[in-house]
Amino acid sequence: MRRILPRTIQGQLILGTIVVQTILLVIFLSYTISSQREFTRSRARERLLQQVERLANASSVPLSQGHMDALREILEISRITPTIGGARVTDLDGKTLAVTQSNVDQPLSAEERRELGGALKPRLFVTERGQTEAVAPIYVSGQSTGLIWLEPSASATAVNTTSVVNSALWYGGLALLSNLLPIVLIVRGVSRPLRRLREATQQIIRDPESNAGFPLTVTTSNEVGELTRSFNTMVRELEDQRSGLYETLALLDSMLGNAPIGFAFFDQKLRYVRLNQFLADMNGMPINRHLGRRMSEIFPGQLAGGVEQLLETVFTTGEPVRDVEMKGELPSQPGVQRTWICNWYPVRSQQGTVRWVGGVVMEITQRLHSEELLRKTEKLAAAGRLAASIAHEINNPLEAVTNLLYLLETHPQMDEEARQYVAMAQGELARVSEITQQTLRFYRQSTFPVETQIVEVLNSVLTLHQSRLTSARIMVEREMDASISLFGFSGELRQLFANLIGNAIDAMVGGGRLIVRARYGTGRSLQGQWCTGVRVTVSDTGSGMSEETLRRLFEPFYTTKDATGTGLGLWVSDEIIRKHSGTVRVKSRQGEHSGTSFAIFFPEGGLVDTQVALGSDDKLERPSAGAVASRQ
Repeated sequence: MRRILPRTIQGQLILGTIVVQTILLVIFLSYTISSQREFTRSRARERLLQQVERLANASSVPLSQGHMDALREILEISRITPTIGGARVTDLDGKTLAVTQSNVDQPLSAEERRELGGALKPRLFVTERGQTEAVAPIYVSGQSTGLIWLEPSASATAVNTTSVVNSALWYGGLALLSNLLPIVLIVRGVSRPLRRLREATQQIIRDPESNAGFPLTVTTSNEVGELTRSFNTMVRELEDQRSGLYETLALLDSMLGNAPIGFAFFDQKLRYVRLNQFLADMNGMPINRHLGRRMSEIFPGQLAGGVEQLLETVFTTGEPVRDVEMKGELPSQPGVQRTWICNWYPVRSQQGTVRWVGGVVMEITQRLHSEELLRKTEKLAAAGRLAASIAHEINNPLEAVTNLLYLLETHPQMDEEARQYVAMAQGELARVSEITQQTLRFYRQSTFPVETQIVEVLNSVLTLHQSRLTSARIMVEREMDASISLFGFSGELRQLFANLIGNAIDAMVGGGRLIVRARYGTGRSLQGQWCTGVRVTVSDTGSGMSEETLRRLFEPFYTTKDATGTGLGLWVSDEIIRKHSGTVRVKSRQGEHSGTSFAIFFPEGGLVDTQVALGSDDKLERPSAGAVASRQ
């Protein structure tokens, strides 16, 4: 039905007017024709009764004289009247005496025979065909001698009805035209502005950002003109709102994109729907590789599992989860432990359901590292103050012991072997005194560097640890060139080798082999220059070290010896190596064929200027996470 109806207002008004006018015309014609027919029938009955009565009077003379031809002539003359269709004269028994030429001489019908006995005066009756006829008696000398029958003409009534219908149709057509003309004129004035409004609306739908053709021209001062002005105002307000919205979105997008903090949004399937560049850089992966994927697909492991569990909690409860500290590693930087503070909050739709979950991620790895460095610095300062106090307290007893050893060495009853032990004790005591004066390495600069025999220093350190080596069932293998010498601080070099050999002994609890090598060779200095020099290697067959220990090998205060370690041994050793412009390579392995090896290279020429060495770029060769370890 809707396909048949016009789509324009003008067409709908015209069609509606035609339909209404047609219905009214049909009702008017029906009423008029019905009234006209009833009026015509009433007039026809009256006229028919008058005509049959007059014909009965006119037919009495010819009938009394028996002139049938004259009677027929009278009947024919009656047909001149357009309302009479036919006439007949019968006797009282119904026998036809005269009839008009238009009527066929047929016997009377049943309805007409019923009227034979009762026709004492003119009357009307209806035949079985629904036709009204008239009958009247013909009197001769006061007595009824015959009957005259009249049939009305049907054409007279039909012509009258047709005339009424034609008049009504002409009137209805003129009325329809008179109604359509103002409708067309009025609708054209309304439809054109409405058409422009429709086209403008479709233009806004197709291209909301285009303002071509606006504002619309107001051509009328009626309601359509007011509607056009309102439409122009609406478009202007939409443009203002759109401009404000774009500015707000630009500000938000700039804030999210440039904020030094990570933002991300997840859908109900825990997939990324949006994130900022800062978070993508933090994850070491472009934005397009995040979108549409779950976190477990990008970062497999416990970190992604923990995040997705928190996301499901927010979707289920609709409550935010704040200040969650999470730790883990990223595929872009394996082996690097990182820490984040995360906040997760629900993003609801207009219906109040949780449609997304937003995340605010802030990495605090550097901050924690800085805090850890600050704590270590405070520890170092406290240790320095404590070391200075200890050095001050034990300096006097050390001087007394030194004097006693001197007296013991010059005692005449001492044999040569005892004097050697006393001399060795004096050397070790001198080293302790030097360490004490330098406040346990926090001030370690000796007065003068000297040419140091490396093999002699190594043998003295091994002799010092001989009792520990024997009790631990450790076999020592020496591969040393006796001619090797190094210009440097002998006391610090002795402390360096003592730390390495002591750590190796601690690593071989159930016995093993300690290999000490010293030879001339080539390598890189602290400044990265390839040169010749002295290479010292201390290797053991101990338990090896973990990757965590390897990464934190030379950090101060880091120890794996619990209460027996200070965490300063290898840190001090590293400083001594750097002070002599040397480098160190460390290899370690756990499990089968476990062990650790420290390979130290001192460049030829020995010690460089201390300030230059400590202030230069750190070229120290550090081991990788999978091949380097430390013990303290």
